[in-house]
Amino acid sequence: MSRLTQTRPWRITALLFVCGLSTVAASSAQADQAARVAEALASPSRAISHVMRDDTRHPAEVIAFMQLPESGGCVLDLYAADGYYSYLLASAVGSAGVVYAQNPEATANIEDIRQMTSLADALDARIASAELDNIIHLRSDFFTLAIEPDSLDTILLGQILHDFANNNEQAAIALLSSLRRLVKPGGSLVVIDHAGDEGQDNTRLHRMTLADAQSIAIAAGFTLVAESSLLANPRDRRRRPVFDPMLARNTDRFLLRFTR
Repeated sequence: MSRLTQTRPWRITALLFVCGLSTVAASSAQADQAARVAEALASPSRAISHVMRDDTRHPAEVIAFMQLPESGGCVLDLYAADGYYSYLLASAVGSAGVVYAQNPEATANIEDIRQMTSLADALDARIASAELDNIIHLRSDFFTLAIEPDSLDTILLGQILHDFANNNEQAAIALLSSLRRLVKPGGSLVVIDHAGDEGQDNTRLHRMTLADAQSIAIAAGFTLVAESSLLANPRDRRRRPVFDPMLARNTDRFLLRFTR
């Protein structure tokens, strides 16, 4: 059975409805979006390093969970790195949509300069080689994004919230509050992060607790509407750093969707 037809283990905590479309039309549009994502996943223009992450990231199901507009959506991929999700989101929103792929400016730290330049340059090369005209690459600070307020349908925070939360919870709340102003009323914030346990040194482990992620987003004015166990890995004992080679990137991760 393919991933696209597997039952998705979601726990939905809100009523879902369709405005302005019949159920048949909405279903058809969703199928078209899923087909575009499937085509992007199979494209020879994808980087091999991205393909190798698919088994643990379940990208088609994650994008379906995000509940993007079927066409013409406006999405921000915060800290896009080399564009794993940006590449696929570009297909999900279609040619009429826009994906803002953000990478922070490098600090004065030489290792940071090397990493950020390498990742951001790789994204630029990928955008050019695959002719992804609907991706706008923003190299900017997290708080000074060149995006109009109330314009985004969805923001994706893929494994980045813990870096803010572990350094300073108030800074994490400030970040999400700033991002909330960019989201349309009713738009979404989707958070993926490495699950940690209370009482562990989650800063060293690069993890955070599910409860902390929820409380930070709620404090910033978002409302939790859906939670998924899609990225859960019960074999991850959560006491290893996420970069431990024994984990092979397959950490226990939570997947949450909030709405403005």
